[in-house]
Amino acid sequence: MRTIKNDYIECQCDSAEHVLRFVIDNEEDEVYLEVQLSQYRNFLKRIWVAIKYIFGYTCKYGHWDVTLIKNEDRDRIIKILQRRK
Repeated sequence: MRTIKNDYIECQCDSAEHVLRFVIDNEEDEVYLEVQLSQYRNFLKRIWVAIKYIFGYTCKYGHWDVTLIKNEDRDRIIKILQRRK
C-alpha cells in the first residue's frame, strides 16, 4: 500500500495563500513541493492580466509570490528533505 504524507509550512504572516505543501511519497522516495502562485483579488487587475493573456503577453519570470519561513520551521524543512526510507 502506498504511503503519502503531507506536511504544511505556513508563512510568518499566517496568510493561507503563502503555504508550502510538501507531499512525501515514501514508496517512490520522492518529495513534491507545491506552491500557490500569485492571485489577484482586485477585479480590474484580473481583467488587465486576462487582456494581456489574450494578446499573448508572457512575463519571462512567470508569476511569483513569497513565503517567509518561520525560524521554528527551518528544522522541519531540513528533516523533510533529508528523510530516509
